[in-house]
Amino acid sequence: MVQNAANSGVGRSFIAFVKERGLRTINIVRREELVTELEELGADIVLTDSPDVAVRMRAAIGNDPVPLGLDGVSGKATSLLLDVLTESALLVIYGYMSGEPFTPDRNVLKAKNITTTEFWMYRDEYLPRHPDLGTESARLVAAGKLTLPSAPVYKAKDFTEALAHMEKNGKVLLDFNPHRG
Repeated sequence: MVQNAANSGVGRSFIAFVKERGLRTINIVRREELVTELEELGADIVLTDSPDVAVRMRAAIGNDPVPLGLDGVSGKATSLLLDVLTESALLVIYGYMSGEPFTPDRNVLKAKNITTTEFWMYRDEYLPRHPDLGTESARLVAAGKLTLPSAPVYKAKDFTEALAHMEKNGKVLLDFNPHRG
């Protein structure tokens, strides 16, 4: 299985759920310092995004099939996943972190017979599965197999500092309550 946005909450959960099923993950991150952290969580292959990441990925896995891709970024990042996915794979789009639309190369989709679908967890058809997924998630957290880092909290008045942190490290939380600390 291959995914981008591997350090996100969805990405980390994907690693835990896939590992629990005895499958392997290929994970793409933006920052080198995340490689070891995700490997310690159970990620099999973690690569930093770069122009040659598809080549490095294929070198790492050889001819092993990659039947599932998880795309939380979209845009140009989707092309990378399509390069690595094998014949008759499924690509699940769940986010647009790049701000770019999902515009895959239709020729690649057709040549590899890749199916694409969007997943939005709060759609009616997925709601009945939430309790079981919550139970499995809780079990994995309790066993130490699923960990999600906390985002730092910044006061709204420190927005510039929060933005700088977010641009370098990812998610932050803003506290708009003027009466707290």
